[in-house]
Amino acid sequence: MKFPSRHFALRTSVRLTLATLALSSFSVHADKALDTVTVTANRMPTENALAPTTVITRADIDRLQINDLPSLLSRQTGIDVTVNGGIGKSSSIFMRGTNSDHVLILVDGVKWQSATLGSSSIQHFPVEQIERVEIVRGPRSGLYGAEAIGGVIQIFTRKGKAGKPTPYAKVGFGSDKTTQLAAGVRGGNENTNYSVSVSHDETDGIDAYQGGNPDEDGYRSKSIAANVQHHITDKIEIGANIMRAEGFNDYDSEFDSSLTSDYKAESVEQVLGLNSKLQLTDKWLLAINLGESRDESDNFFNNSATSTFNTRHRYANVTNTIDLSPEHTLNVGFDYDVDDVDSTTVYDEESRDNKAAFISWQGNAGQNSWLISARHDDNEAYGNNDTGTAEWGYAINTGLTMTASIGTAFKAPTFNDLYFPGFGSPELQPEKSKNYGLGINGQQGWGQWGVQAYQNEVRDLLAYDSTFSLKNIAEAKIKGIEFDVATQIMGFDLAANASFIDPEDEQTGKTLRRRAQRLANIMLDKRWGDFSAGTSWKLHGHSYDDAANTSRVGGYGLLDLRIAYDVTSEWSMQANLSNVFDKEYETVEGYNSLDRTVMFTVSYQP
Repeated sequence: MKFPSRHFALRTSVRLTLATLALSSFSVHADKALDTVTVTANRMPTENALAPTTVITRADIDRLQINDLPSLLSRQTGIDVTVNGGIGKSSSIFMRGTNSDHVLILVDGVKWQSATLGSSSIQHFPVEQIERVEIVRGPRSGLYGAEAIGGVIQIFTRKGKAGKPTPYAKVGFGSDKTTQLAAGVRGGNENTNYSVSVSHDETDGIDAYQGGNPDEDGYRSKSIAANVQHHITDKIEIGANIMRAEGFNDYDSEFDSSLTSDYKAESVEQVLGLNSKLQLTDKWLLAINLGESRDESDNFFNNSATSTFNTRHRYANVTNTIDLSPEHTLNVGFDYDVDDVDSTTVYDEESRDNKAAFISWQGNAGQNSWLISARHDDNEAYGNNDTGTAEWGYAINTGLTMTASIGTAFKAPTFNDLYFPGFGSPELQPEKSKNYGLGINGQQGWGQWGVQAYQNEVRDLLAYDSTFSLKNIAEAKIKGIEFDVATQIMGFDLAANASFIDPEDEQTGKTLRRRAQRLANIMLDKRWGDFSAGTSWKLHGHSYDDAANTSRVGGYGLLDLRIAYDVTSEWSMQANLSNVFDKEYETVEGYNSLDRTVMFTVSYQP
């Protein structure tokens, strides 16, 4: 694989060598192995998936004391996040240098995004409702269809567990008059598990945009999530889930320099799901799932309503998982999706459906393992697309595995791209990509590590031509290398990742807009009896806020500190100091970011 330059490869090689030498000088053992069973990478329960995968557990979220989803995701390998002005403001994900709408986000298996914008409002998702997050880097259209050029993020909401009703509660106060409240209960018996939780977040916020109204742009949200699973028999299981978050947001517009303009938005994010599993035979599991996600935004200017965008995604799936043998599993499924738009803006089309069939084969033989998948999508708006993935792994020994992969993916044009008055064009075709990857992963007594290299060729990128018309004209080549390591050093738990990315527009030779080429995170934690403490250090290279690379947004480093104390086995107190050195920085040109902030939290968890 060809990389950005000889110097790029040399620099990353030196960094890896130094890190390996430093870690190998300690004889330590991790307290527990990382959870290796995931469902997102292969769209079925899989141990040690070949695709680069990160798992964030509820315990990780509580330990890091992170209270918003954009911040949580920005700490993960290969992910860059931009925020337009503080908590609750418009946020975008750039995974492995791809576009902000090239990441498929699922909530409990249901696609969650705006059909008009093509991206998800991650700033509104309540972190307190999260049980687990699985992040898969690299193309996954061969299993999931559109949007998965950069990867897939799946959020699992809190689940019930067998036992008597167990409540929990959390109260937090901090800078900018920030308040966070959460409570819930879960329990169950041998046949039924349930979970119900609510949360409320509120902050006065900061002045979002440097050139607009200099007032504080506040944010508040309230949410509820519920989940129930019931075993009718030992072979039949049914379940239902709901997550609903309502947000109220003050913001500034970069297109309005008035010092008195007042912009507000009310939002609704909702996901509903029904699921069932039927064990037809010892080797054949049938799953039937129904779901709906909703993204609604009502916008106001100086207290007068200006626009409404309400999109709904409805979903039905039938999947057959067949164990051909202990070493081979076949997954065959069918998806049916419908997107609807209800807006004050008049679109030429307000609904479209997508029919798809997919098949995958997961197997292993000796030291070899693999995943092969293929999918066909038939969409009434933009036609037919065939995608696939082939991944292979070779176990060099019990603690060292080499992987190689190739995959294709595509991004569907949004309703705005196709039909927005005076802007869209119904002739647009999906953006398409081909990705190549190599990796090596190790698990030794001192910890775990991995190195991943990739090249992603994206064609038919949507861009403006000389007449300012949106067309499939641009191409991009994205090359990168990623490092991960987790270990213990003198009783400290250490986790670190680094990403080096070259996201280049092939036509102009310029770096793609709003992508940093260097990203790194270091997290260090230690426990002393009832006390625990930790620190996180985030390093972010410079980026450009325009396609011509004339608007440079400087790089930055952020240091966070945290401490916790278990008052009893049920009560705990936490304190978090973010941006310790009060660094002034931007992720989007002209938009302010949070200064030094502090948060105090009291939690009750039997």
